[in-house]
Amino acid sequence: MSDSILSTNRSKRSPFAGILPIVVALLLTAVYFRAPQIARNWSVPGHIFFRGVVVLIGASGAIRVFQTLKRSGFKFPLWFIVSQHRMTIPVEGWAYLGIIIVLFTGAMLTKQNTLLLVFALMAGPFVINGWMTFGMLQAARVRRKVPVRAMQGELFSVEITLRNSRPWFALWMMTVTDEIVHETETLSASVLFSRVSSRTTQSGQYQLRLSGRGRYVLGPIRAASRFPLGLVERSRVFATTSEILIYPRIGRVSQSWRQRLGGATELNSRKSPNLGLFQDDFNQLREFRSGDNPRAIHWRSTARRGQLILREFHQNREHTLAIIVDLFGESFHTVMTREQVDFALSFVASLLIERGRECRDGYLSLTAVGESRFDWEGQGTSSSLESLFDGLALFQPGPATEAVEVVRTKLQQLPTTTQILIVTTRKAGLPYQNLLTSRVELLNLNDVREDDLLTFEDYRPATRSPRSVEV
Repeated sequence: MSDSILSTNRSKRSPFAGILPIVVALLLTAVYFRAPQIARNWSVPGHIFFRGVVVLIGASGAIRVFQTLKRSGFKFPLWFIVSQHRMTIPVEGWAYLGIIIVLFTGAMLTKQNTLLLVFALMAGPFVINGWMTFGMLQAARVRRKVPVRAMQGELFSVEITLRNSRPWFALWMMTVTDEIVHETETLSASVLFSRVSSRTTQSGQYQLRLSGRGRYVLGPIRAASRFPLGLVERSRVFATTSEILIYPRIGRVSQSWRQRLGGATELNSRKSPNLGLFQDDFNQLREFRSGDNPRAIHWRSTARRGQLILREFHQNREHTLAIIVDLFGESFHTVMTREQVDFALSFVASLLIERGRECRDGYLSLTAVGESRFDWEGQGTSSSLESLFDGLALFQPGPATEAVEVVRTKLQQLPTTTQILIVTTRKAGLPYQNLLTSRVELLNLNDVREDDLLTFEDYRPATRSPRSVEV
């Protein structure tokens, strides 16, 4: 049995949570050496224990600071990572440790064996708690199974598998936390395994609905437990990472824009050779009706059936479409630019999919310029669309210096029957303005509303804050 919880906030912990224990350790050290009369009557075990507690407090704070720096993007060198195991003390543990310190200090100052006995009875569970969690983590084996590709707004699951390699004892209350890192946000998901028997494997899952486009990196995985008393939290980091590619969202092109694009297509001059009497696709055979063209009679079927049979054709207009995406953007890390770029790529992908369904044998091409250049040619089949989505998922805006050259090349190389659509995010000053002709349809995303171009069936978040996850 497992439960999953995902934090929708960025993994940003205040560094003061780790600095405070370091300051406390320094103050205790200063008091210990500056005021020797306080510890003058202590025994040798008392001095050893006090110094050990001070070192433990300082080390706990240092570990917390290092974890905060790591989550903020700071990369530690490989030689710095000594062990996969980590230890933290929760608030309850600090309160329990404070009581132990008070009891030990009172026993050393008053020379009472009763207080020392109570101190020993309370110190035992603290040590046993840390020892049991360490043993469970040693026997834990964690794996992740994640899909290679997904789409913006699509709900998908990530499976976490926990295996207990112990021959006798079970794993109790083990929390497995996974990090999901993107260039714009960092999320964390947790799966709780209540009990995993010896030599068995259990699986849990958490669900994601990501609205950011591009590559997400999952990992590392952190397994932690406070069982049984909750006084000490021991964790182990598994350096296993996975990647998932998030595609642009696919919507439905509005009827008004579809009519506008179709009307522009009809204006293109079409020079098609006269290959025969009929230029349309064969649809079906049917009985001859009054008013039908006699030249469409299928004489072989007529002779076989003993009645007039007509060949029926349907109109076929396999228009070719070439799209040029001019993603000019100076700063991609602004919210407006990210949303506009994602919508532009979603609109282009949706338009190519719909045109591929309408024109089975139609020629489709896409050239996107921004930070780099991306070219795609194909039809509306699943095999060719996979490479299209892979390229659009990782495409980023930029100076788009090749925009003029791309427009000029397309006008020169493509036949006059090919319709050219330019989708741009430039606010003013199109460098290819003098190249625009009647066969070129220009769409400036700054002059139209998104709802007038594309609609989505499911819910679309209004902002790009860290995304919620449904469990």
